[in-house]
Amino acid sequence: MFDMRDLLSYLAHTDEAGASDIARAFGVRHDVAAMGLLRLVRQGLATRERAGAQSAYRYRLSQRGRSRLTYLQDRTS
Repeated sequence: MFDMRDLLSYLAHTDEAGASDIARAFGVRHDVAAMGLLRLVRQGLATRERAGAQSAYRYRLSQRGRSRLTYLQDRTS
């Protein structure tokens, strides 16, 4: 499983990612990855968009997400 910090960190190190990318990287089911990403979007920590009408969502870390990741990293160091 993964936590918010892991997911934020992953997005910080990629330009964009889809739920299938997250699922492979963390070894979780696609629906688990998709729900984690949706939670980030709803909290304003990530953005999502479709490349085309039939394509899957692609996610990017928002500025608020970068700030939250910095905060979480500072708390643990």
